[in-house]
Amino acid sequence: MQALVFWEPAGLSLDRANPYAALLARALEAHGVRSVAGFRPQLDREWLRANRSAFDVLHLHWPSGLYHGATLEESTQRCATMIDALSYARSIGYRVVWTMHNLYPHDSVSRELDHLARLGVTAAASAVIVHCEHARSLLAQHFHRTERVFLAPHGHFCDAYPNTVSRAEARARFGFANRHFVYHFFGNVRSNKGVDQLLEAFLGLPGDDLRFLFAARLCTDYSERIVARARNADPRIVLTESKFYANEEFQWFFNAADVAVFPFTDILTSGSAITALSFHCPVIVPAIGCLPELVDASVGTLFDPTRPGALTQAMIAARSVSRETLRPGIEQRLRELSWDGIARTTLEAYRA
Repeated sequence: MQALVFWEPAGLSLDRANPYAALLARALEAHGVRSVAGFRPQLDREWLRANRSAFDVLHLHWPSGLYHGATLEESTQRCATMIDALSYARSIGYRVVWTMHNLYPHDSVSRELDHLARLGVTAAASAVIVHCEHARSLLAQHFHRTERVFLAPHGHFCDAYPNTVSRAEARARFGFANRHFVYHFFGNVRSNKGVDQLLEAFLGLPGDDLRFLFAARLCTDYSERIVARARNADPRIVLTESKFYANEEFQWFFNAADVAVFPFTDILTSGSAITALSFHCPVIVPAIGCLPELVDASVGTLFDPTRPGALTQAMIAARSVSRETLRPGIEQRLRELSWDGIARTTLEAYRA
């Protein structure tokens, strides 16, 4: 079986893109499935007809990347082309699979268009993959899909990022002593990440033994504003800024931290939380989206984002539990996020 996988512009790469698709492709290969990176020009009736014998499955992950253009008019035209191509693909025998990583794009320009696009993709799909039961319910509620829906959790990233730096080496690099308790945020600073709330919460915590290791990826004007404020807000903040962090850099941050904090305001599935757990770093996350099905007291802390002060209380509570205490629970969760199991479920969806 051969699948054309529509992932990111960098394709199925472990080092130039989110490694999810590449790890899944590697796991599927062990089950006789070859995955090939797909791109927007291939969603064309002529191309699909000419290559029908070469591919069995079209697997979409982020539909918005296949139709977003410079203007709403361009996006609308591309969306119509995409849906027409998917419907045509089904009519000539392709299987079409969509993995619903998020409900809507975080950088949506037109929620109405994004909703119509997802209705079209869902209608054309022979199967849909979700990462949790909550996502299954959202799929039914928003896009009216209840049949041939497969649950495959978001896999771990243990094999994607080098992890040879010791905890002592990592902490020494940032000047952390044994007495320091280190909160950590890593990744894109976008409005849905809640970094402004995290900054406020940390600034309100007393204690010279506290540190906030802030590895900010600058990607928007919003991120520039948040980082500018963090630069001089508190000497306990250790800030690094970049537009790109190489895979080998991740280990320095997550191994230096005591807990990673991701106070999302809008999220379904979190690759950031998965990344932290893959380095055996506990997490603090809100009880939204799929996160309550990923995080419990054995791997970190959930907080109720609707309750005033809940983030601060969660950050205080996290200090009473060490990384080593949670390590067995995190290792068990990582086993549950095995790529082989995810590949088996994906293959079921491919055959549906």
